[in-house]
Amino acid sequence: FLPGAWRETRNARKIRLMIVEDNRLCRESLRLALGQETFIEIVAQSVNGLKAIDVISELKPDIVLVGITMPESDGIQIISAIKERSPATKAIIISGGMDEEVIIEAIKAGAKGYLSRNSSLSHLFKAIKAVYKGQLWIERHLIAKYFNGDIPGDSSLEESPEMIEQVLTPREQDVLRILMQGGTNKEIGRQLFICEKTVKSHLNSIFKKLNVSRRLEAILCAIKQGFH
Repeated sequence: FLPGAWRETRNARKIRLMIVEDNRLCRESLRLALGQETFIEIVAQSVNGLKAIDVISELKPDIVLVGITMPESDGIQIISAIKERSPATKAIIISGGMDEEVIIEAIKAGAKGYLSRNSSLSHLFKAIKAVYKGQLWIERHLIAKYFNGDIPGDSSLEESPEMIEQVLTPREQDVLRILMQGGTNKEIGRQLFICEKTVKSHLNSIFKKLNVSRRLEAILCAIKQGFH
């Protein structure tokens, strides 16, 4: 591939993709739509979470589209298993709607994309391409209300790691890292040996410096800038 471009030639490597979705209509719609694209090869489908994990471990697809609710093992558990058993595989969550806690849990588990079932096919194709290239993709309308003003640039969140390290103190960076892992105030305090009141003070300072007002905003801002 040329930098910043997609070349759909006979010799271009296809994105090996797996669909994990228990909703038959959604699964079949995805299969039909994606199966027509020349840059995608659908290597497997699954309607069962536990079986999906075994297939992913064996086939190691490039991208897995994962429904958030699945029999025996939900989407978050599948993503956690992917991270352990097929680290190179990137997961995109497909959910029925916007749920702040689900987004945080998905990011914590290792998801690289988050789409709603109402997404357009063009957004789905863009998400697959972006995630395949190592970018994070969360649809603009899903997160716009958590930011003050518009989200700059494309819907993919590009990396720019300098800003957070410049504006946050080392201790605030420690707090943010644990927050990104899904830590509660109590867990942050326990890991850093500080009281919850101090944790809240650090969080308020972080929110102010990053120009955000919620935990999810701070997490997404950190991910956008490649902070880890």
